[in-house]
Amino acid sequence: MANKIHDAFENVKADPALKQSTIQFLEGKRKKKQPMFSYVPIGKTVAAVCAMVLILIGIGGYSWLLTPVSYVSIDINPSMELALNRLDRVVSVTSYNPQGDELIKNLHLKGKKYIQAIYMITENDRLKQYLQLEEELVLTVAADSSKTALKAGVEQCCSHIGHGTRSVSVDVEVAQKAHDNGLSVGKYSAYLQLSQYDDSVTIDQCKKMSMAQIHSQIIEHEHGTGHGHGKGTNNTYEDTNQTEQEGEQETESDTEHGQETVSETKHEQGINTETEHEQEIEQETEQQKEEESEGHRHRRRRGHHGYE
Repeated sequence: MANKIHDAFENVKADPALKQSTIQFLEGKRKKKQPMFSYVPIGKTVAAVCAMVLILIGIGGYSWLLTPVSYVSIDINPSMELALNRLDRVVSVTSYNPQGDELIKNLHLKGKKYIQAIYMITENDRLKQYLQLEEELVLTVAADSSKTALKAGVEQCCSHIGHGTRSVSVDVEVAQKAHDNGLSVGKYSAYLQLSQYDDSVTIDQCKKMSMAQIHSQIIEHEHGTGHGHGKGTNNTYEDTNQTEQEGEQETESDTEHGQETVSETKHEQGINTETEHEQEIEQETEQQKEEESEGHRHRRRRGHHGYE
């Protein structure tokens, strides 16, 4: 625009100073008429804002759908856990031992409703083998108090599965402690219950035990027959050896006691024998004394008769 003003005054014959001042004046007017900001249509602005909002909502919604808020563990000997979102759908699956890895490796559980995921696991042929061995299957729910429908649904699953399957509910805070210790919420909950009776039991021991073994020890303690260690732990053989050693010690003690009794009996017999011998000697001595006294009296009588 400035070049056009200069070009327009090129052919004007006038004082150079006047021409220059006129050009500056016109350029100043032009600058005042230009707005400070470029005009942008309102429609385009609204569209851009809406697009940004939708993007943010999409990102937040995706995160909302992937955030675990509750957990359902399935423990028998294989130990595995389903993490559920607010819609009770599976967002992740975690196994806590090699048996669990083998069981879920070919199952596509993500995105499934929790009931469908539970049945996919429990109706697997590998898990049915454990049920046929009368192993104990426990479904544990870790959720807040508002998840009543989830807890009721898991109980229905237990009734459908049968085989003595039972459900347990714990606070959702237990899940984080369980994961920190490398256990499912079900196995960790069972460990906490057993440790109330036996504070010597360790998490590593419970990792190697089935739910039936842990529950068996709990029942033993509840009935007052627990010994602090149950089958399935590293202390099984120690308990057996300890019992055998105690039995051997008791046998040795009985043997020693019997020997002492025999010795005492012999000693008493010896004392009785000595007593009898002494009595015999005393009787013989008395008899000799009586004989000597009788002979003395006889001699006195003979002497007396001869003097007369």
